[in-house]
Amino acid sequence: MDYAPDPVTLHVVPLSASADDRWRLSDRYVEEVWSEHLGPTATLLARRFARMIEERPAGVNVDLAELASAIGVQATVARKALERLNRFEVVFYSAAQSGVGVSGYAPSVQGARLSRLSERGRLVHDRLVAESEVARLGPPARSVSAAAGRLSERRAVPAPGLAL
Repeated sequence: MDYAPDPVTLHVVPLSASADDRWRLSDRYVEEVWSEHLGPTATLLARRFARMIEERPAGVNVDLAELASAIGVQATVARKALERLNRFEVVFYSAAQSGVGVSGYAPSVQGARLSRLSERGRLVHDRLVAESEVARLGPPARSVSAAAGRLSERRAVPAPGLAL
């Protein structure tokens, strides 16, 4: 006689993002950089948890076996992926409380983890961080003297009554 494992309900709750959190779990950075450390199952789980919190900001209960099945893995594999996400502090998982805390964001890969990325992972990291900085800072400010020069330029004024 086959016995089904005890169902495990995970209580997925939102957390505030920490000061280091920079990348939405749905961002390309998580898929192309963090996934080298997390692996595909943990990366997919992180994205699913983030979407759950976006759709249900008060939190949601989810059956671990059903969630695992939905992403094509066994519950034991999903649990190991959860533990990996916790170890890397991408989500926070407490097996004792069956709780998963999700901010929806991840920090940039840093320190020794950064040095362990593949060459491609490091290049993607560098490019996406640089692009992020440019987007955060906005376009370069024009100098005051250039702006003043434009204001003092003589402009053609149309003659009254002429259609433009």
